[in-house]
Amino acid sequence: MKIVILAPTITPIVSCGGLGDVMRDLPKFLKKDNDVLVLTLNHYNRYSNLPHEVIKKITVVYKGSKISFDVLKTKHPTTGVDLIVFSNENVNNLNVWDSIKYEIFADLVVSYLDDINDIDVVSGHDWMCGLAIAKCNDILDLPTTLTIHNEAFKGGVIEYKGEVMTFLELGIKYADAVNTVSPTHAEEIKNCQYIKKYLNNKPFFGILNGIDIDEYDPMKIIDRMITLSNNKLDPRNYAYISPYSAEDAYDIKPKIKYSWFYKGGVYEYVEDWNKIIDKGISATEVEVYGGLKGDIETPLIGFVGRATYQKGFNTMFEAVPELLEKHNIRFVFLTKGEKEIEDKLKSLANDYDGKILALIGYSLPLSSLVFAGSDWIVMPSYWEPCGLVQMESMAYCTPVIATETGGLKDTIIPLHHNPYEHSNFDKATGVLFKVPDKIGFIWGVEHALNWTFYKLNEICMFMQYVRYKCPKHPYDENAPLPMMMKNCYYHVFRNLSWQNSPSIRKYKGLFGGAIYNHYLK
Repeated sequence: MKIVILAPTITPIVSCGGLGDVMRDLPKFLKKDNDVLVLTLNHYNRYSNLPHEVIKKITVVYKGSKISFDVLKTKHPTTGVDLIVFSNENVNNLNVWDSIKYEIFADLVVSYLDDINDIDVVSGHDWMCGLAIAKCNDILDLPTTLTIHNEAFKGGVIEYKGEVMTFLELGIKYADAVNTVSPTHAEEIKNCQYIKKYLNNKPFFGILNGIDIDEYDPMKIIDRMITLSNNKLDPRNYAYISPYSAEDAYDIKPKIKYSWFYKGGVYEYVEDWNKIIDKGISATEVEVYGGLKGDIETPLIGFVGRATYQKGFNTMFEAVPELLEKHNIRFVFLTKGEKEIEDKLKSLANDYDGKILALIGYSLPLSSLVFAGSDWIVMPSYWEPCGLVQMESMAYCTPVIATETGGLKDTIIPLHHNPYEHSNFDKATGVLFKVPDKIGFIWGVEHALNWTFYKLNEICMFMQYVRYKCPKHPYDENAPLPMMMKNCYYHVFRNLSWQNSPSIRKYKGLFGGAIYNHYLK
């Protein structure tokens, strides 16, 4: 099958949330049995830094003005997938999400693909590709699919063929098949008025995103951190760090936590990170607020993600102070996004210095560190179409406390609410709570802490450990937390990785359905 993928952003060159990660990984795993070509824009001239050749020029007309683009051909630096990149200095420097870019992108895609033979399907992703999908279907008569990564973002309003609608609505209307990024989320949004209207009985599926387990293998944590610092920083020069597996995570992870976060190795690392002028990837400087003090058994709860309303910050701002008053626990946040949220987090970290560390910035190597060093990761999202953070966390053997919504529900195996009667420590990879408010979040955190730190004696009284001695410490090999660490990695490896999940096969089915629908309509 000859597949063209329209990619708004691609990790690590230009990465904004999980979309960029999927645009890196999906083409990589599709190309094993298919001819795959990825089309994108030269945001901020980042692709100009990769080895490339200019293969042609394309001129498009936007609101009466002619704009000339170089067409760059290059390869993704880690996956080797062919990339076609449209580059114009003025357009490049517009904001990544500027709708003007994607109006122009649609015409560039049509112009470029008009010269390509034997295309089977064009796959667009999120609102940014809505107009391009409409034109590929309408002008080029090509089968198309649209993947909705987050329906909350519809893009600007645009007129096309006498109809006025958002970019996302346009894509849904013209695509031959549509999907979103988890089965549960497909059920949650299928009756949204605009989705139902423009689907018009077309196929609509939920195909779970995945992660590349090789990318997030804790045995490769040192190499990953070095590579993602553009080979400038070796984490071994700052604090204890070691590759680890699911089998020895119980021994290595607490040492990483203590050395980097409680003994302060992270501060010097961030200082040197900020000195790197050419980071070579999508990244920012990192601001540090607050700090952490604790011993090796002091629980550390981490958060990694964008600073947006969706991610549950209002709930965390309400709940975290109460949790810190009640329990001897610590929080570390790695986030970047809305200024109002950043400012509140900075203030909270300063108010609870010693108990909260806020790292404000975008740094992929630091995300690996937070995953590896945390005992639990929290995701109190108000909605979550799929989510990749929980998969990345579990790949690093770190269980997740999350809202029971969308892809979080589909990917996390929850610890039973009453482990006395139904102990599933040998299967659970996290804790799910139903309502993402203060009460729900506090219950989720306390349920996690009770059964991995506080109730070890009760576990011995009420549970029969076959072939194991009763644990005395949270990190004893036979304790609940180490069992869940193991579950996390193997669950991702077997069920959630692009390598082993059924998702690539389902995408091929989606493309096949689009081809069928297109030529029979």
